[in-house]
Parts: sequence; C-alpha cells; structure tokens
Amino acid sequence: MATPAASSPAPAAAPLPPFSDDDATSDTYYSDGSTESEVSVWDSQDLRSRAECSEAELLAAMSVDASLLPALNDLLLEVYAALRPKPIHYQQRNALVHDFSKMTTKIFGNNNGFPVVQAFGSFTMDLFTPKSDLDLSVNFSVDTEDQCPRNKKIKVIRKFSKFLYSLQRDGIYCGVLPVVSAKVPILNVIDRGTGVECDISVENKDGMTRSMIFKFVSSLDERFQILSYLVKIWAKIHDVNSPREQTMSSMSIISLVAFHLQTRHPPILPPFSALLKDGSDSASVEKKVLLFQGFGSTNKETVAELFVSLMSKLLSVESLWEHGLCASNFEASWISKTWEKGVGNLSVEDFLDRSQNFARAVGKAQMQKVCRCVTECASNLTYFMRGKINARKLKTRLFGRLNPDDLVSKPRLRDSKRKRKPKRNLESRRGMQKRAKRAAVQQEDQADAAPAVVVTPPVVQQQRPTQTQTQTRCCSSVGMPSWPLVIVPSGFGYGLSVRLPGPGLLGRAPGYLAGSDGGVEPPKQGPLLLTPCFARMGRQRSSITAEQLQSGEVKKDTGS
Repeated sequence: MATPAASSPAPAAAPLPPFSDDDATSDTYYSDGSTESEVSVWDSQDLRSRAECSEAELLAAMSVDASLLPALNDLLLEVYAALRPKPIHYQQRNALVHDFSKMTTKIFGNNNGFPVVQAFGSFTMDLFTPKSDLDLSVNFSVDTEDQCPRNKKIKVIRKFSKFLYSLQRDGIYCGVLPVVSAKVPILNVIDRGTGVECDISVENKDGMTRSMIFKFVSSLDERFQILSYLVKIWAKIHDVNSPREQTMSSMSIISLVAFHLQTRHPPILPPFSALLKDGSDSASVEKKVLLFQGFGSTNKETVAELFVSLMSKLLSVESLWEHGLCASNFEASWISKTWEKGVGNLSVEDFLDRSQNFARAVGKAQMQKVCRCVTECASNLTYFMRGKINARKLKTRLFGRLNPDDLVSKPRLRDSKRKRKPKRNLESRRGMQKRAKRAAVQQEDQADAAPAVVVTPPVVQQQRPTQTQTQTRCCSSVGMPSWPLVIVPSGFGYGLSVRLPGPGLLGRAPGYLAGSDGGVEPPKQGPLLLTPCFARMGRQRSSITAEQLQSGEVKKDTGS
C-alpha cells in the first residue's frame, strides 16, 4: 500500500525515558531462568500468559490519567475527521472503476457482462486517504475462488498495459508499469486527471474476499473503523506501512487492530471463526454478522483508551515475537506459530489461509524500526498523560502536520523490462505524480474556500487532456459506474456498497446496507458516527453477547 513521500517532514521525536531501549542488548531473565537470548518456540498457553502479564504491567507503568482521556479522545477524533476523504474522492475513484471496466470490454470483449473491473482493499473498506492507491481486480467470472493460472494473469496484464501505453502517449495516463515478476502480477498506472495511482491485478478474489469480510466487521462497531484508520495514518506518517520496504502491510495493521478489540475485557469483536463458520462467501458472512450486532456494546472504552492500550500491547510483546508469538483473529487469542521459514519477525495469522502470515514481508531490521516507532508513540502518550506536553504537540508527534499530501504514495521505483525510446523520455513519474496531486489539492482548497451552500454537487468530470484521436480509444465519461458496486461516503464514517442492476461477484449485496446518493455530502457536524440501522421488514434477529459466546450458550441460527 501507499507510504508517505520521501520529502514529507518527519514528526518531531521525543526522548524516551519511560520506555527507553538503551538496555535492549542485555538479556531479560524470566521466572524459569530462561533468557531472551535463548531463542526457542514456546507453547500457546505460556506465550498468552506472558503477553497478558506484560501488557498489564506496561499499561500500569504508563500512568494513564483518566481525567486527560477525554482530551486525548477529542484529539484523535479531530485527526480522524481532518483526514477523512471528501465526497469528491469517492466520485473520482468510482469514475475510475467505471472507466477501467469499459476499457476491459474494448480490450477483451464482452462475455455475459465479463470481464469487469472491481475495486477492493482500502477503498471498499473505507479506510483510504485522499492520496491512497486504488486497488483494482480484472475479473472474468463470478466465481469466488481464484482459478485463473498465473500465465494467463501475466498475459492479461501485458495486453492491458499495451492499451494503456497508447493512452499514456496521448497524455491521459502516466507511469504505466507492468510488474509481472511479483507474487501477484500487477499493473501500475497513474490517472493524470486525479493523480490517483491504480494497482490493477487479475482475478484477485482473495483480496476482494478479505476486504468484504473487514467491511462487514466494520459494521459491528464503529470504533474498529476509526481505530484502524488512525493507526494506518500513524504508520504511514512514521514510514512503517510499506511491504515493499519490509515494514507492515495495511492488512497486517488492520488485523492487529481487530485482534486488539477481540482481546479486550469484555471483547468488542467476536472471533472470526464464528463469522466464517458457514463459509467465507458474502451471504454466509452477512448472515453471521447479523447475529453479532451489539456484541461489544457492554465494552464502553473510548477510542483514546483503545489507542493507548493498543500501543501498550504492541510494546509489551516486543520480546515475544521471536518465541513464536502470533496474533490470531480466527481464534481471537495469542497463539504459538512457526511458518515455513521459521519464526516470523512479526506474526499476524491470515484468518482465511491460516498457513500464511499477513506480516511476512517485515524484515528483522525493519521490525526494530517498527518497535522504535511504537516505543516513541507510547512515550509521547505517557508525556501527555503526565502533563509534560500539550495536546497540540502530541498531535504533531503522532500524526505530523496533518497534511494529506504527506500520505502520497511513493512512485514505484522498479525496473521495467520494456525498452523506452530516448525521444519519448517524458517527465519523470515523480514529477508528473506530484503535479497531478498538487492540482487536485488546489481544486479542493478552492472548493473549501467557497461559501457553504447546501446543494447536491454535480457529477465530477475528470480534468483530462481532450484530443479527438483519443475519444474513440478510451471512454472518458465519468458517470457513476453501473455495474456492480459503488462506494459512497456515509454519515456514520464508512462507505456503503450500493448494489446496482447486474450480477455480483461476491454474492448479493448486504441487505442491511442502506442506499445513499454518492453526490450528497454527509452531515458536517452532529454525532460523530451514527449507528447503522440493521432492521429488516418481517425478520427478527438474535443478538449474541460476549458472555454468551464465552459460555457456549449460542444457539444455532434457524433463519427464522
């Protein structure tokens, strides 16, 4: 996923008295006489016990002042509101999905409505920033299983790239770069009109399924969506959210946030094993999610309390990863696990394929960088709780200057096998990307400066070069996509999927998701996040509490 630009100003660092790692090289002795230097894999029960004890001790050492938590909560919600995408960002991305879908029809033809381009990842989970990449998948069937061989995916990527090269020469796109050597072959391209960088893959059903599951989980409790967004922003600002640079992936960050909410007392989210009991298809997951509405309602912790305890949790288990510690969303518990290459530097179990590690890209040296960032964050929070720094300075240290441009994706600096002629040596990718993004920001600033008038904004037209030669090559219409999903902003903080006419790749649309007009801006003030309405006509649902789940009193759903 995206990482901050190299020129972004780094947030001010703070000294680390409460959690200094000056003595990190010395061995830590445990009650059984073992030391950290004696690396070995421990069993799940021992790891779980040590992790919970360490977390409790460290949280107590942070001296959390309850009287300052409301101020911290206001600070975090202010950051969340300041960096949330605006309706125009949803419209631009929906328009791009529509354009690429029509391109696939021109390139590959039309076979009963396929192929089609669909979005997944941070956009569909509504965890994207205005400058995030847009993950797209070219799908040739409605099957939820990825049955497309790798050589066919590469062939599709190359054929798609040839079409985009012609549009790049006409100035519509830039930075076209097929990367067929990656584990998942992708095609990178930047839309010049919006500055949005798109990562196009083929039949990425795994990515779409995981995005769908997290979208459903977000509907269970608004705190999960807010906390995930804040931690992602924090990781981007501190440059530890880039698998290409061997730091944490966005999926591993979101999974850790979900794991933290699963392990609170009482828990806020249920084990994913309960959600996936009847399968990972859309209809099955939706049915289970409906049963868990109100699951975490007995937990009254604020976003601030959860943010502090999450950083405390990550810092407290720093020395246990090398002993096989693994965060499992499937079991909602710490477990002991080794992978094909041994113990991971950071282990976050993939809840769909439990043999895979979401954090497998994290390198040893980069894990030390992640730990340093967590340590700095915990120390800054401690300083704030002790009254040594004010809220403004804390906000700067955690999230920088809150400039959305600091969250711009870094250009892909991979070598392409395609030979480039010197005569066509256009502007660098970095320069074009910066100019496109700067133009988009200027348009946003002008819109913000205009007097507030409650009107329905018109459909946004992308500012692309208009040439008669290109009008027949590519579809430049930017109306809302008519097939099959449109992601729109909602009043309660995460986007809604509005099912339009046509078949769906992952099954029918969630029945409890209300329709919304993507051109209508959500309320500016009022309740931070409204509770989604899950009521259905003629249908009653039971609600499962954490206590019932732990005591085994959950009854089988009869569908009545």
